[in-house]
Amino acid sequence: MGALGGFVNAGLLAGLALVSIPLIIHLLNRQRHKPLRWAAMRFVQAAWRKTRRRVQLENLLLLFLRMAAVALLALAVARPFTGAASPLAGLVESRRDLVLLVDGSASMGWREGVETSFEKALHRARALIRELDAGRGDRVRLVLCTGTPKLLSWTTPDQALSVLDTLSAPADEPLELASALGEVLQYAREDAGGAGSSTLEVRLLTDLQRRAFRAEEELGQAASAPRSGAERLAARDETPPAGAPASASGGRPALLEALDALAALSVRVLVEDFGASQAQPANLGIGALEPLGTLLGAGLPCDIAVEVLNHGASTKHGVRVILEIDGERRPVELVDVPARGRAQATFQVVFERPGEHVLGARLEGDRLPVDDQRQHVLPVPPPIAVLLVNGSPGATLEEDEIGLARAVLEPLADDAAPGREPTAFEVRDASPDLLATPEFKNLGYDVIWLADVESLPAAAVEPLERAVAQGAGLIVSLGPTVNPAAWNTRLFARDGSGLMPAELGEHTAVRSRREEYYRVGSFQAEHPVLSFFADERWKALLTEVPVYEFIATRPLPDAQVLASFDDLAHAPALVERSYDRGRVLLWTTTISPRWSRLAESPRTLVPLVHELVRHAARREFAPRNVAPGEPLTAEVTQFPRSLELARPDGTRRPLDGAAQDLGEGRRWRLPAVPGKETERAGLYRILAEGAAPLSFAVQLDAREGDLDRLDPRELSALHRALVPLEQAQAGGSAAEQRPERGELWRGLAWAALALLMFETLWAAFLGRRREVRR
Repeated sequence: MGALGGFVNAGLLAGLALVSIPLIIHLLNRQRHKPLRWAAMRFVQAAWRKTRRRVQLENLLLLFLRMAAVALLALAVARPFTGAASPLAGLVESRRDLVLLVDGSASMGWREGVETSFEKALHRARALIRELDAGRGDRVRLVLCTGTPKLLSWTTPDQALSVLDTLSAPADEPLELASALGEVLQYAREDAGGAGSSTLEVRLLTDLQRRAFRAEEELGQAASAPRSGAERLAARDETPPAGAPASASGGRPALLEALDALAALSVRVLVEDFGASQAQPANLGIGALEPLGTLLGAGLPCDIAVEVLNHGASTKHGVRVILEIDGERRPVELVDVPARGRAQATFQVVFERPGEHVLGARLEGDRLPVDDQRQHVLPVPPPIAVLLVNGSPGATLEEDEIGLARAVLEPLADDAAPGREPTAFEVRDASPDLLATPEFKNLGYDVIWLADVESLPAAAVEPLERAVAQGAGLIVSLGPTVNPAAWNTRLFARDGSGLMPAELGEHTAVRSRREEYYRVGSFQAEHPVLSFFADERWKALLTEVPVYEFIATRPLPDAQVLASFDDLAHAPALVERSYDRGRVLLWTTTISPRWSRLAESPRTLVPLVHELVRHAARREFAPRNVAPGEPLTAEVTQFPRSLELARPDGTRRPLDGAAQDLGEGRRWRLPAVPGKETERAGLYRILAEGAAPLSFAVQLDAREGDLDRLDPRELSALHRALVPLEQAQAGGSAAEQRPERGELWRGLAWAALALLMFETLWAAFLGRRREVRR
């Protein structure tokens, strides 16, 4: 049946069995009687024999009409189709089923002349829809293709035209072509049914941005690295051919898989180009806006970097880069940006206060304005409040472990010293007894450091556990005063309910400090605490420091050993474990000269202590910079009331949901801002009654500014299911490009209806005539 015809829903041909129902009813309704001889009946029988044959013929014709109507209905539901070679080809209907894919990505905002690429695509979409005829049953599915395809209309042309009138500008999202074609594939499979091919017409109105068609896994390149034209050509030539795997680790990309499946259903995607006239349009954009390095706190200088991308084929000189901080404009920086390259403008900034700061960078406008500006919400942390608990004060600073830690964290310890510089830490010394007092509960320290403490008071355990569970960091460094048994009893539990990440064991020491020592044999170089020492230039600062004594430990299964000694047992040197919202770090030796020579190497001691405290403080803020369409969650320290979301265009709407208390009324998690509310790039604010606004930025994918385009030859070579408009026009009209298959179901349905009407009228006529004769 392939070339001549077939059925879309072949399984529904089982409905032909219903043809037997009128026959069964006819047989069941036949009169059953017992012959009884009666003299007067011979006159009636003589008259009946004269009309018997006519009545039987009329009844059989009525039965045939009923059975034929049922058969036609069953065939119509099965949707028979015929090919061009079939004798019935002239009877098929000419109804069109159009799937119109409109590229709504940010790159379609490119303006060449009066209109943007998106506006041109909308005009073309209207023209295509007006060619359809709703009277003959033409349908159109209108899909806006962005990061997530959106089915805007799915029935009549008039409905699609009405929806098109509501569109004015593209979204600030990239084109996910694989997802869009995945939707088309579902429609094609529904349309094909059991026929093996679909009659869908598919049109894609796009700007042919290369990155939308060339899957990154095919190109085998870093997503964010701009390339020269020669590099792109080389990458294109290295693309695996159709049918070859995209990489050794996986199969074909999703885009090619969707195209393969569409081609198997005889569906081709007719691609119309509405992009720039150049293959590589000149365009500048902001690629990134962020601080360089770690932001230590208010009052301390930091560098803010603005990365400028040049997607064009020629160098741009003297590009003006403008930076605004909290609405205040900074002096302009000029940069030269090489062709298909990037440059960085650096601004030195000192934030006067901790908290939220809004950065904004922009360039002079060009033909694609959406990537010429970028916002970034930067939380500047307050000084880290550190409580140093001294378990064994030393006679001199060099022998006092807490004294050494304070000297590192707060070099100018004399608060009365004139001209004291801002610092990232606020430090206080205390004895272990402070942890058992009500004062400790109300102080709210970010980090508690217990140094060479023999044992904690029993009353201090519960307040300390509560503080860490609520987000504080705990650092424990051991020493000769520590009583391992007491620590294990009060702070360790094998089920993980205790604070300690490891059980303290035997004291281990070298036999002679003059002849031998231990060192850090291995460490996790990628961990924030130890990443400074990952550089080969600084690695020896950690691995060559002599350690003479330590306490062996047995870490819990969920604890992480960050560094180990080079002894035979590879005993842990630094262990970390999360405890509810906080974390605990265990240093199994000292930072003082009692057990190690760490204090004799300031270049080791200073970065190690700083990073231990910063990591323990958990300066991890909820994301305040998200991609378009990405949801956002945030936390506040004041109970929020009457929440509203203020969008970049100035409109507001209530934020649905209730805030979640994260513990003892000190912190609340706001209801999530859904992704459908963050589709536009720009600065958003969450407003609450009686509280400062909470800002977040939606940032455009910088790659959207790369307007490098596919030419028709590359598009055709990418996959046989992609047909450029020029190629389709060369091969014939758009109508000729549609699959040569037509359906007969509508004619069958009308024929069934006509038979039912004729059968009803004829049955009524026969019944009336027989009544008259009686």
